Amino acid sequence: MAPRPEICIIGRGRLGGALALALRRAGFQTRAFGRPKNDREAARAAAALAQAGVVLLCVPDGAIAETARSHAERFHAGQVVAHCSGALDLSPLAPARAAHLGSLHPLCAVPSPRASLTGASAAVCGDTKASRALRRLARAAGMKPFDLPVEDRALYHAAAVLASNGLVGLAAQAADLLCRCGLEEHSALEALLPLMRSALCGLEANRLPGALTGPIARGDSEVVRAHLDALSSPADARTLVLYRALGAPLLALSQRLGRASPDQVRDIAAALARARSRGGRGR
Repeated sequence: MAPRPEICIIGRGRLGGALALALRRAGFQTRAFGRPKNDREAARAAAALAQAGVVLLCVPDGAIAETARSHAERFHAGQVVAHCSGALDLSPLAPARAAHLGSLHPLCAVPSPRASLTGASAAVCGDTKASRALRRLARAAGMKPFDLPVEDRALYHAAAVLASNGLVGLAAQAADLLCRCGLEEHSALEALLPLMRSALCGLEANRLPGALTGPIARGDSEVVRAHLDALSSPADARTLVLYRALGAPLLALSQRLGRASPDQVRDIAAALARARSRGGRGR
């Protein structure tokens, strides 16, 4: 087995802290540094960078290039330097070109520096040596690495945003509708969270399209029309757009599922296409 490289993490925020914790638990000598407060801290960080076999830049996307520039003279041949952005290619690491360059992006939300990364997937890209080293670190941290072509990073990150930030946006829109039913926002979210968790559990257990439930899954066009009617006022224009946009992938899943008849699917598609705000009946 290859010797374990020393790890230096630049950035002590949520992701930097979580990676440092996971790698230390896995037996890697890992040092993490934030912004130096004095010359002594700067010297310690410089020494750790020079000694490290792998350097992970866990800083905001907009700070990666500047961080790489500020440490450029300390990066050296044989070393692996990687950022942890999901959206960026490797060009911000150009100042570290003496090293092997790569990227390691945990595909999960990291709510705190002590969050567990176990079970999460991790997107890896870079040259041969960087990718090999980063896959090893990902597995040691309990993650499941997969190779991501650098040219597909924007598409990959769009998928990640839809599945995470998009879920939060959906919760906000649904909570807003429940608030109009008389609930406070806190109570609305408390009511929705078990529903959302159960939907995710169903997705994990039954996959696609088996996890789909509800009126579009069973071809209930009358219920869909009632929803469209309820969202037809000008105040609901944004929610109506969202409901209609989500209708397309839900209809595609319903067709794969096969519970709704072709006529029912066409009826729902027509209702979604006709729906308009400003009091339209969606019929």
